[in-house]
Amino acid sequence: GKTVVVVHRGRRLARQHPGAPVLLTTFNTNIAAELDRSLRSLDPELGRASRLGEPGAYVKGIDALASEVLRQAGPGIIDACAEVLGVGRSDLQRRTARSAWRDAVETAGQGLPERLRRDVFLQSEYEMVILPARITREEEYLRQPRPGRGVRLNRAARRAVWAVVSAYRAAALQDDTIDFAEAAMIAATHLERSGTRQAQHVLVDEGQDFKPCHWHLVRALVAPQDNDIFIVEDSHQRIYGNKVVLSHHGIQIRGRAAKLRLSYRTTAENLEFAVRILEGHTFTDSDGEDDSLDGYLSARTGPRPQVESCPSPAEELDFAARTLRSWLREDGVAPETLAILVRDTAGRARVVEGLAQHGIEVRPLDRGIPHPGAPVALTMHRAKGTEFAKILLFGLSTGSIPIRLDAYKYDTAEYEDAMLRERSLLYVAASRARDELVITYHGSPSELLPQSPAEVHKPQPLP
Repeated sequence: GKTVVVVHRGRRLARQHPGAPVLLTTFNTNIAAELDRSLRSLDPELGRASRLGEPGAYVKGIDALASEVLRQAGPGIIDACAEVLGVGRSDLQRRTARSAWRDAVETAGQGLPERLRRDVFLQSEYEMVILPARITREEEYLRQPRPGRGVRLNRAARRAVWAVVSAYRAAALQDDTIDFAEAAMIAATHLERSGTRQAQHVLVDEGQDFKPCHWHLVRALVAPQDNDIFIVEDSHQRIYGNKVVLSHHGIQIRGRAAKLRLSYRTTAENLEFAVRILEGHTFTDSDGEDDSLDGYLSARTGPRPQVESCPSPAEELDFAARTLRSWLREDGVAPETLAILVRDTAGRARVVEGLAQHGIEVRPLDRGIPHPGAPVALTMHRAKGTEFAKILLFGLSTGSIPIRLDAYKYDTAEYEDAMLRERSLLYVAASRARDELVITYHGSPSELLPQSPAEVHKPQPLP
C-alpha cells in the first residue's frame, strides 16, 4: 500500500496546486516506471511536466534526477564539484566503473589492514561518511565523526583509507567519470549554492533504500515549507545499502510518522509466512527508532504457503514445471500473473532454460511490466514494487540465499547487517504473492526459511 499512498497524494497535490512542480521519486528505474504508470492510470488528465522544475507531476528515479540536475546546471556546477570532490569539473555525465574501488585498493591500499582491503567497506565509508560531509582533504577526514559505523578506525587506519580514496578520485578524474553517490551530492550542492528549488512538493517511495547523498538531494530540491517532503518507507524491506538516520542529513521526521498496518496485496497466510522470515531480528526506521511488524493485518485469506523439499535440482525443476502447468490450467488465470522468483540472474537463466526443456515458456523480466501470454521469471531484487497472483520462490537451498556475504566479514556488525538485508530480500519476495505462494528447495533449505510455525506474531484476516 505504500506506493498507492504516494500516487494518490501526488495526484492530490498536483490537482490542488496546478502551477506547482510536484516530484515523485524512488530508488530504482523499475519502480519509477511503475509509479508513472500508476499515476497515469489513476488520472490520465493530470497535468504532467516534461522536465524537472516544470509545473505538473514529474516522476523519475533519484539517480536519474541527479543526472538531470547536473545537465541543467551550467557553469555553476564546476564550483559545486570542487566543494564535493576538491576539483572543479564540468562534464559529469559518465559513471565510474564498478571495479574502480578494487583498482584503487591495488594501487594505494598497502597501508590498510588486510580485513579492510574490501570494496564494500571502502565504498560504504565513502558514501556514508566522506561524501555527505563534503570532505576533500585528509585532515578533514581525520577529524570527522563516524556515527553508526561499526568499524573503529585509528588515525593510521584513517590515513590508509584516505590514500585509497585519493587514488579512487584520481583515477575517476583521469577517466572523466563520477559515481552515482558523487553525482547526487554534487547535484545537491549545486542546488544549495544556487538557491534553485526544482519542486514545491517531493514525494519519496521506498525511502529505506536511499543513501545519505540521495537525502541531501531530496532536501535541496525543495524549500522547507508545508507539504515539502513526503516519505514512505519500510525498514523491513531495506535490501540496498546501510541504515540511514534522516536527522543526520537535514530532514526532520520525529513525531510526524504514521504506520500502515493493513495489507491489501497478500493474504493473511502469505503475510504470516513472510513475517516469520524476519522474526527475532531488530529493525530501525529512518528516525533511528525500533520498527516492528506487530499488529500487521491482512484483508484477505487464501491457501497456506506450500514448502516443497526436493531430492535434487532436476526434481525441483520437475516440481516447478508441474506447478506452473497446474496454474496455467486454472480458469481465468492470466499467464503473466504467474511468476518464478530466484536470488540472482544466473538462477533465473537456469530456471528459464530448464522450464523450456519441459515445454513451458517463461519469459525473463528485467524492465517494464510483463507482456501478456506467458509466466515471468525475475530476480528477488527486480520483484521489488511488483505483485503477482501466484508466485513460486525457486531454489531456496543452502548456499543460494544468503549469498556473497564473505566480503562483509571484516566486521561483525557489518556482516549481520548484510545478513539482515538478505532476510529482507526474502521477505520482499514472499510478500509479492497476492493469492498463492509456493517455495521450493533441493537438499537442505536456506537458513533464512522459517523452520516452524510462529506463535509470537500471526497476522489475522480482518473480521
